[in-house]
Formats: sequence, C-alpha cells, structure tokens
Amino acid sequence: MESTESAAPAERHAGWNELFFDLVVVAGAGQLAHLLHDGPHPADLALFGVLYLAFWTTWAGFAVYGDIAASATRVSTLLVAMLGMAVMAASVHAVLTHHAVTFVVAYVALRWQAGRVWQRGSIVVDWPLAQFGAGALPWLVSLFVPTPWRYWLWALGIAVDIVTLLVATRGRTLRRASERAAARRGDRPPPGPPHAGSSVPAPEPAPPRLSEERIDTAHMGERLGLYVIIVLGEGVIQIIGAASERDDWDLPLAATGLGAFCLLYGTNGIPHLRKDALPPRLAMLLHAVMTGFLVALATALGSAITHFDDVLPKGQHWLLCGAMAGYFAAGVVAVLPLAERADRVWVLGWGLPCLAVSVALAPLGVRLPAWATIGVLVALVGWQILYDPGRAGMEPSAGRWWGGRIRRTSRADRS
Repeated sequence: MESTESAAPAERHAGWNELFFDLVVVAGAGQLAHLLHDGPHPADLALFGVLYLAFWTTWAGFAVYGDIAASATRVSTLLVAMLGMAVMAASVHAVLTHHAVTFVVAYVALRWQAGRVWQRGSIVVDWPLAQFGAGALPWLVSLFVPTPWRYWLWALGIAVDIVTLLVATRGRTLRRASERAAARRGDRPPPGPPHAGSSVPAPEPAPPRLSEERIDTAHMGERLGLYVIIVLGEGVIQIIGAASERDDWDLPLAATGLGAFCLLYGTNGIPHLRKDALPPRLAMLLHAVMTGFLVALATALGSAITHFDDVLPKGQHWLLCGAMAGYFAAGVVAVLPLAERADRVWVLGWGLPCLAVSVALAPLGVRLPAWATIGVLVALVGWQILYDPGRAGMEPSAGRWWGGRIRRTSRADRS
C-alpha cells in the first residue's frame, strides 16, 4: 500500500560541474596570497582586500547561478566563467603594472555575464548583485584613469557592491525591479493604435511580470563550506611548502607545525551560527570577509614555519595577529546581533578576550619567536572551544555554519 504522506524533497549536493568550477578558487587563493608575502605594507593589504573581494564576488555570482538553476545550469557558462577567473588569477602577480587592464577587463566581462545568465523578469532577491551591477562601473572607468586614481576606483566599486548587499532587502529589490520594468514598459506605445478621432483612451500597459528566484540555502551552505575547505587547503600547502625547505626537522618545528594545523582546524567556519538566521546576502558577505582573513592567515602561517625558531618579520607578525583578530571579530559581529539580550554578556565573554589578546599581541609580541606567537593564538582558539556552555543544547550539525541563531543552554538544561 502506498503511503499518502508526501515524500521529502531529495537533498541536493554539489555536483561535478560545480566542484570542477571551484578548482579555480585554488589558483585564485594562491595567487592572491603572493600579494602578502613581502611585508606586507598597508598598501599591500588594501590591494589584497580589493582584489580578493573582486575575485570572491565573481565566484559568488556564478555559484548563485548554479545553485538556483540546478540541473538547468549551462556547463558552457561555468567553463567560460572559470576561464575568466583563471585570467584574473594569473593577472594578480603583475596587476600593478602591465596586467592591470587584463584583470579589469576579465572582471567587468564576468560581472556582465553573471547578470546576463538570468532570464528577463527573474529577480534574484537573495543575491542583489545579479540585478545591480553598478559596482562594476568604476572598474570600467578605471581603464581610462592613470594610477593611483585607478586603485581608488577599484575600491569604490567594491564599496558599492558591499553597500548593495547590506541595504538591498528582498522588498526593496523587488520594488526597484518592478519600477524599472514598469518604466521600460511605459516607454513603449500600447499594443494596437487607437482609431483616429476615437475618444477612448489608450489601454494602460500591463504590469511587468516578475519571477522571484531564491537560493537553496542548504545547497549553498555546502558550496560555501567547500570554499572554506579550499582556502584552508591553501594554508596546508603553505605550511608543508615552508617545512619542506627546512633542513633541520626537530621538535620545535614539529610543535610549530602542529600549532599551525590546530589554527587551521579551529578556524573552519563562522562559529555558532545556525541555519537561516541571516539573510543569504548577508551570510555570503560575512563568508567573503571571513575567508579573506583565512587566506591572509594561510600566508602568515607559511612564514611562521620558515621562522619557527626566530622572530617573525614584523610585517608577517602583524599579518598573523591581524588575520586572527579579524576572524575573531567576524565571529563576534555575526553572533552578537542574533543573541538574546540575556545571552549577549556570554557572547562578549566568548569572543572579546580572543579579539583583545590577538590585537594586543601584534605590537606587544613582536619580539616573541614564531612558535610562541602560534602557541598564544592556539590558546585563544582553545578558549573559544572550551568556553562553550551552549554546545550541549545545540543540534549536532549546528556548531558552525553560514547562517543561524545562537542559543545558550541554561544552567537548568546543563544540570
């Protein structure tokens, strides 16, 4: 006898085409990390931030397309996007000189393509950059502007995209899309010219038909998690590569390498977020910020292995501490607004000590050997893991995710 209950929809997982497309992230993360190897100076950090967000935004646009289109995703679209992102990655090394134009042209072309893949009338409310491509305009203008103003235009374009993701709510996106569609429709004459001398007014144009497209949050969460794994893999490559160049493999090197791996393992996602707490556009923006810090961390860990028994170069020391401080800050910023008022003190006790110590470690620990700096940062990650009275009340899969609400377990629950 057949059951009358409706079958639950099959859970989607990342397919082969999506996994193959994500390979370009490996190349992109590696090339962008090279910007941080020397120094880095504040200008290097700013350039890294701008280029990384440009690369991530491009990836995200096509990841959203694959998520929503599902089985209707055109493989040719992904392959073209992959080729363009490979060009962007290859251009990073000389982006301040003769490859700047190549990077900008590839980026602008891919942003245009990422908006063109949607049918007319399809409004991707969870990813407003599919409709609003104004952030690419300053990049296009920069082709005709000399340095250093060119780089300010790049930063302006990224700022426009960030503001769009912050303010473009579902209602605002739909309303603006409807107004734009109505304006385009209103410019056309109504179908069928009226008879000469007729006093009957021309019929009003029909309202534009819009279809609302939504992200599959479970599937997209898997894609974002795989992206994090790829970025952490860059850290593993940096650690192994630095260790392979050392002739003296001894206990201090092993301890430093173990600490570096512990840092990578402990920074494997946005802590204490549950599914669907944040709108997807904000969760994805938070993912971009977090993974940018993880790429910087991967670079600094490679340098720490190289100088494990010596003082880190000042720039790399600041990069290591700053990357961890940024990671801790992202966790606090993500969790604090979602916590109940009674739980906010707990959240601050969980996150602020780690943030404060990592910030203070940057100027105060410049004389420490690399292994000691790694040890302090590992202790901070351990604090976040141990200072977790809510874990007993969490769902097994809710420890780290890209969206969700935090719930602290009460004393009664733990007794």
